[in-house]
Amino acid sequence: MHTSLKKIIPLLLCGIALTAQAAPITGQLNIQAGTVVLNPNQLGAVSTVSASTTGLVTSVEGSYPISLLADTVTYKPFAVTLGNQAITSLWSVTDAGGFSYSFDLSAVTSIIQTGSNLFLNGMGTLWSTNPATSPAYSLWSYGINSADGTPTNGIFSYQSNNVATSGVPDSANTMILLGVGLMGLVGLRSRFQKASAM
Repeated sequence: MHTSLKKIIPLLLCGIALTAQAAPITGQLNIQAGTVVLNPNQLGAVSTVSASTTGLVTSVEGSYPISLLADTVTYKPFAVTLGNQAITSLWSVTDAGGFSYSFDLSAVTSIIQTGSNLFLNGMGTLWSTNPATSPAYSLWSYGINSADGTPTNGIFSYQSNNVATSGVPDSANTMILLGVGLMGLVGLRSRFQKASAM
């Protein structure tokens, strides 16, 4: 085997071992009691949802730790428009152990907007700095309602939910497997070349 291949293969195997230890994020995380100002500040006319730092984690399932309950969530502003909307860390929260969890929004897929309701659905990727987890494709929802469409004391309260699904393959794992497959082909080719030279 070629000397450079002997050096690269252990590194690739090490990378595969590390990736294999991390499991995709599972379950769901719910955020409620957040307060936000809309632009304009009427549900029937809103085009932009402002940033918020007052949301709280109210329930967790799957790989989300119980220690996240009642932790403060930071939400970035976003537009009330259909289609692609790439926002890194649309929401983020950190648990007592110092691990952060976040969601990258890639697109808003549906909007229901009336004079008293605003409901959005979207998709993107869930992330965590916890080395035991790996990113996961996710569905996102965000909702606000008010009987007369106006805020209380200038602000609305919202609720949000993210559910991890197995909709899109993890590109990092795919690339590692592709790399290992190509290395195997290179190894087989060199063996065949040596055999035919004999």
